[in-house]
Amino acid sequence: MSKELVSAESLLHQAEWRFRLLVEGVREYAIVLLDAKGDVTNWNPGAERITGYKAEEILGKSFARFYTGIDRLLGAPDKALSLAARDGLQEGEGWRLRKGGERFWAKTALHAFRDTSGEILGFAQLMKDLTEQRLVNAKLHQLAYYDTMTGLRNRICLLNDLKSLAEKNGASGLNAVSIVMLDLDGFKEINDSLGHSTGDHVLSQVAKRLSVAARGSGKAYRLGGDEFTLVLPGCDDPLLASNVADRAMRAVEEPLEIDGRRLTVGASAGIAIAPAHGSSVEEVIGSADLALHDAKLSGGRKFSLFAPAMRARVAARQELKLELRRAHMAHEFDIFYQPQIRLRDGAVVGAEALLRWRHPDRGLLTPASFIETLARNPIATDVGVWILHAACETAAAWRAKGLPPIRLAVNLFPDQFHDPDLPAIVADALRQHELPPDALELEITENIALGNEETAKARLRDLRDLGIGLAFDDFGAGYASLKCLTQYPLTRVKIDRSFVDMITDPPASADTAVVLSMITMAHHLGLSVIAEGVENEYQAQFLRDQGCDEAQGFLYAQPLAAEKFVEFMWRAWSQRVGEGRARPTLVA
Repeated sequence: MSKELVSAESLLHQAEWRFRLLVEGVREYAIVLLDAKGDVTNWNPGAERITGYKAEEILGKSFARFYTGIDRLLGAPDKALSLAARDGLQEGEGWRLRKGGERFWAKTALHAFRDTSGEILGFAQLMKDLTEQRLVNAKLHQLAYYDTMTGLRNRICLLNDLKSLAEKNGASGLNAVSIVMLDLDGFKEINDSLGHSTGDHVLSQVAKRLSVAARGSGKAYRLGGDEFTLVLPGCDDPLLASNVADRAMRAVEEPLEIDGRRLTVGASAGIAIAPAHGSSVEEVIGSADLALHDAKLSGGRKFSLFAPAMRARVAARQELKLELRRAHMAHEFDIFYQPQIRLRDGAVVGAEALLRWRHPDRGLLTPASFIETLARNPIATDVGVWILHAACETAAAWRAKGLPPIRLAVNLFPDQFHDPDLPAIVADALRQHELPPDALELEITENIALGNEETAKARLRDLRDLGIGLAFDDFGAGYASLKCLTQYPLTRVKIDRSFVDMITDPPASADTAVVLSMITMAHHLGLSVIAEGVENEYQAQFLRDQGCDEAQGFLYAQPLAAEKFVEFMWRAWSQRVGEGRARPTLVA
């Protein structure tokens, strides 16, 4: 053998030895050499680590066994060899199988080797196990696009999905898409009173119900807090969108069983339809949000379809909110007092404290023009505390002047009632102004208690323990009135003026029967009854005949400034003492 041949063979052995060291030293990658048919001819430790096969178990076997059953059925291994033979390299990612049948996600590269004539000699298959990285990426995707608590798609996912729908229409933007935006009614009270853990359970159950309600029509998303959205692709029919909104709201309102408690929450919804209510993603979402806001302002537990006039109303409300904040800081609010008369003898036994706004440009404003906006303003609680202290201070001053002691009724804002410090605030006001507890009565409406009855009852018990009176305002105007009467520690009910208006001369038997039943029912429950909105002597006489305890209204007096109320009180008292009149003189 010539020296040149020996030298060439030596170099070949050295090259093979270096290659084997390189291949066997790589453990991160599976490096598999295949013959022209795809059978394994070489197997490195990395391949053994990733697949679980030892070299003696796999040598001479087809590399197709690493593919899943469905991939083999579709001919994926043969296609990979064909593409690698044609292009020299075939790359990709997909599921592969370990020895025990467990799947792993692999990044693969299949290289083809040819001789000098171009004939395929074999292939080199490189595989890297990306299963853990894929799981991490999937987790990151889940965190980025899905709500961790409810599992629903989140706000980012909503925007991306809507943008994808818009891109399908090109420059025209969104088309034939309905958005139903929902917000829970009464959720804040549950969260505040029963804790965030219970609140989280409520949100999770609501999310499941909304997913079911949207099934077949669209997708459900959680935007954050207690706000959800349904997207209905292909829907530009207001009736269909309204039906989905109604179905979703009714699903939410079904009672919830959480930790042995039976809870209820309501929902309000706003509906916007593209392209009628906006063609861009931002426009349609904004329109749905405005419609939701309108539904909430209308009392909640209903849905509103977007209308262009809503934008102007919202702008006006925003301006009013800013004005109200300025008014509070500038001390423009005032309190007027409307007398409450005992019907059997005409004595003035109480007064309702009513808010007024001395507007610098528009003059004296009644609550009808601003109270709803104020009640939803963050300053409502501060204004409510001011009303309480100002009224108590005035009542104490009247007593110091020698006026006959009367009961003062103060209305509560919803946020003020839900403040856990309310009992302490009331106690402090009584103590600070040296007013006896029985001189104060707080008025609440049923919407304050809806959805969170247990918390409402506990709050009312704490207030009642102070010795103050508790009146249920607007009795009969809502469906929960009877339930509140039987469960809450109330002392008085106030018949809503709409029922007093039914008392006409000659009387309509059906209408007067309603009023009579209210008085009878309240008395059976041990509650006093006062009627508001009494405007004529016939109404007063009817109420007196039916056993109603008290009345207030324009028949006796309009709401009066504090100094005018003092004059009214002196005049009414002197008339009763000196002349024995049954009713105070009318004050214009």
